Amino acid sequence: MSIRTKFILAMLLTSLASTVMVGAVAYSRLMRKFDDLVLQDASRSFRLDVSAYIRTYGSWEQAQAQENFGSFSRRRREMLNMPPPGPISGPEADRPHPKPGNSPTATMDVPVPPRPDMQNQDMHGQGMHGPGMQPQPPSHLRRPPFRFYLFDTQGRALMNIPPYHPGQPMRAEEREKVLPVEVDGRTVAYFSPQGQINYSDMDFGYLSAMREALTYGVAAAALLTLVLGWVFGNRLSGALRRLTSAVEAVSDGELKQHVVVKSRDEVGVLAAAFNRMSDEIVRSHTDLRESHDQIRRQAEQLKELSIRDALTKLHNRRYFDEQARQLLEMAVRYDHPFSVMIGDIDFFKKINDKFSHAMGDAVLKQVAEILRGSIRASDIVARYGGEEFVIAFPETPLQQAAAVCEALRVKIEEYPWHELNPDLKVTMSMGLNADIHLGSVDAMLTSADGLLYYAKNAGRNRVCTKLEATV
Repeated sequence: MSIRTKFILAMLLTSLASTVMVGAVAYSRLMRKFDDLVLQDASRSFRLDVSAYIRTYGSWEQAQAQENFGSFSRRRREMLNMPPPGPISGPEADRPHPKPGNSPTATMDVPVPPRPDMQNQDMHGQGMHGPGMQPQPPSHLRRPPFRFYLFDTQGRALMNIPPYHPGQPMRAEEREKVLPVEVDGRTVAYFSPQGQINYSDMDFGYLSAMREALTYGVAAAALLTLVLGWVFGNRLSGALRRLTSAVEAVSDGELKQHVVVKSRDEVGVLAAAFNRMSDEIVRSHTDLRESHDQIRRQAEQLKELSIRDALTKLHNRRYFDEQARQLLEMAVRYDHPFSVMIGDIDFFKKINDKFSHAMGDAVLKQVAEILRGSIRASDIVARYGGEEFVIAFPETPLQQAAAVCEALRVKIEEYPWHELNPDLKVTMSMGLNADIHLGSVDAMLTSADGLLYYAKNAGRNRVCTKLEATV
């Protein structure tokens, strides 16, 4: 899983979890507030009924002797023809309620407060009831109501509601929950609500509407979270993707990379650091490559210096011996022709003595240039020492090598040496050997060197081979 996917999933899960938690907390607080308001309205209705009951008859005992509290409450609401005041009101607060009995200790049930839009239906839909007949509430209101404990000012129960019986003292834990009932500014009783809150159909309708609204709200918030999470997640992870691509490119050898990140957060700081590192790597790589090229060039120069003569720029004796040995081995293995020549500038010491060593060096350079420019690319020419030069002719029999050497001798003799000095003349004597069975290049050169001395003794400026003493 890519870091982009992880990043987007983390954002989405966090946002969705937050949305669900907000919805859950809002629903919990809404239900608690709704329950509090329903309970407050029912408590207010009950308190008003008790207050009017005692005010009408003077005291609870006198009132009980004249009329049952339940009957008084229903009659009072029918006379008022309106719901009790409060933040939540409705027809259930004023609906006729079945008589609990004529006993002064009968249980008193107070219904959940109704809604205003059902007032007339509830008040007038009951019909009239005669003596001994109990009015029946509509079916949608037949729900268990709130139950209230009622106590006198001395803390004795006034109603028969378990676990209390009339006259039974109030329990200690109940004292913290009771509310006063006042008549003309005087506390005449105390009460406290009991049991679970039971809702009317209208209440359930309101709760259903609230739940539906919360559900749609949470769903819309979740959808918005998904869309915004995907959009912003892609935007925020875009910098990471570009940074990752740049890192992969660097690993593939494309060192010059630049990541454009405009933010100043951690990703922006990381991108800026990466750009600096990329520039530094490029500079270091460039310097290293230049250093490597310089080392390579120096190595090649050192190699050339090790195998070339500094004055004539021809290969030196060590290089010639190594290459000629390999060529001889190939010739012996495949029985191919191979010839070697060793030559010496005639009277070179006199040239140095008569015209100076500088003129001698110039002669050596020019002879080397003639030799280098007159042989094949496969032939090897080298300065063997002093004024001596050697040439290896691979795949060349003695007669062919002799013809090449003769042409070289002529070119050296006919070169316009007078341009260097009017009195200067230069010639060269050479000895050739093509006997590959002598066993080594040194043996072949030794034989060719003997022929060279034979040429010098025979008058110089000539090529001598094993087959013929002079040419």
